[in-house]
Amino acid sequence: MPNKRKRRANSKKISRKKRRQRELMIKVGGTVVAFFIIVYIALYQYVNKTEKDKIQHNIYIGEIDVSGMSAKEAESALHEKVAEYGALAVTIKVGEASTETTLQQLGFSMSNLEDAVEKAVDYGKTGSVWKRFRQIRKLKKEAGVINDKFQIDAAQMTAFIDEYVQPLELRAQNATIQSSGNGFEITDEVSGTMVNTEESIEALNTFLNKEWSYEAIEFEMKQSVEEPKIKRSDLEVIQDELGSFYTDAGSGTRLKNIQRAAELLNGIVLMPGEELSVEKATTPYTIENGYVEGSAYENGQIVQSIGGGLCQVSTTLYNAVLYAELEIVTRSAHSMQVNYVEPSRDAAIAEGVKDLIFKNSYDYPVLIEGYINSAGQLWFRIYGKETRPENRTVKYISETLEEIPYTKKFVEDSGKSLGEKATEGAKINGKTAKLWKVVYVDGVEVSRETKNNSRYQASQLTVKVGTASSNAEASKLVKNALSSQDEEKINAAISEAKALESAAAASEDTDVSEE
Repeated sequence: MPNKRKRRANSKKISRKKRRQRELMIKVGGTVVAFFIIVYIALYQYVNKTEKDKIQHNIYIGEIDVSGMSAKEAESALHEKVAEYGALAVTIKVGEASTETTLQQLGFSMSNLEDAVEKAVDYGKTGSVWKRFRQIRKLKKEAGVINDKFQIDAAQMTAFIDEYVQPLELRAQNATIQSSGNGFEITDEVSGTMVNTEESIEALNTFLNKEWSYEAIEFEMKQSVEEPKIKRSDLEVIQDELGSFYTDAGSGTRLKNIQRAAELLNGIVLMPGEELSVEKATTPYTIENGYVEGSAYENGQIVQSIGGGLCQVSTTLYNAVLYAELEIVTRSAHSMQVNYVEPSRDAAIAEGVKDLIFKNSYDYPVLIEGYINSAGQLWFRIYGKETRPENRTVKYISETLEEIPYTKKFVEDSGKSLGEKATEGAKINGKTAKLWKVVYVDGVEVSRETKNNSRYQASQLTVKVGTASSNAEASKLVKNALSSQDEEKINAAISEAKALESAAAASEDTDVSEE
């Protein structure tokens, strides 16, 4: 019994002790919770002192202090600052050369402006109270800086580079060659450099976002080595004349245009497989490029145009190319036959419409030489390395297949006396023709092929016929005949009309004498 009572007494003591411990824990826990609630409320009130739409104190976007600003005010401040940055000078260097511009001219902008403002406004206002408290407390010791990001507009900077920077490049210079009385003279090639536009834009963007101190900039363009396409060793193989041709250059304004185009083509070297467009080599056809007005064909008529006479240059070159046996890529006949070569031996040039394009089909480079000699002859010579057999010759034969007579168009001219005629235009017959290439070996024909087929329009003369007469019937006779466009009927009508005029005049004289 005593043992049982003792155990019950101990059990009660333990129970009372545990109850007191629980009560103590509850009190302590309640005190802690109350403390945390008080602290949380205090922190909540602290972090919400700043207005929701205002930026915390000591916040910067880049170097711009946006403290206390609204989002709209911060955006306005940034736009104003970006405009100031845009006016900063940029010295762009290409080796020793340089050019000046501004960031604005290069398409400068702040790429994260709206995003940076949003981050500034949200700083210390998102996340848990504890996170916000730490962010705000940190601002007491140091500024909160939100990175600004800048960029250059690629298209705008590319346009600037094309116009102002590329002219500063020291580009590679090809070796050149020209014939002389004693052979050929060659100048050596020179290596150069060229601006790498994409790398330069990327480098400037990187500089603006990693190294820039918001001041004027001196920027070195990224360049790559440029090797010349044509070297002395390439040109040393040119020793032989492969083909040549000449026409009489004539006189007047056309001669100036012919001279200018020959100058532009003279000295061109075509590497193996390379093509030459005569149009591209000689354009633009402007006064600024040395051309003047000269006669040319347009819609079957002879007109005056800037660069008139260029077709004689392309035609003469075409024939030299034929004899050199280079590959003809594109060739067009004139609208009407020219008088300085046989049919099908011409090659017309009309900007954007007709061109002469040929390719160097040899394994070695060829040189084009063009000039007007003292005798007034336009010459083109093609030089290269002769690989054709010595006993082989080539002849080109023009064959006319059809003759098309020129036509006349009769029109009324009420300002001229009855039957009086005035003719405008040239009498040029049309033709269809083909050009044969005939190959001989030891003087014996071994092949014959059609090189081209050509069709030339006949010209149309405009014949103005006078219909002015005091005799209405006589005038009507000629007008009616003109509608027929039959020359015999028109001439007959003119004779009849004049007879009517004479008869009427005689009748008037008789009446006067009787009076």
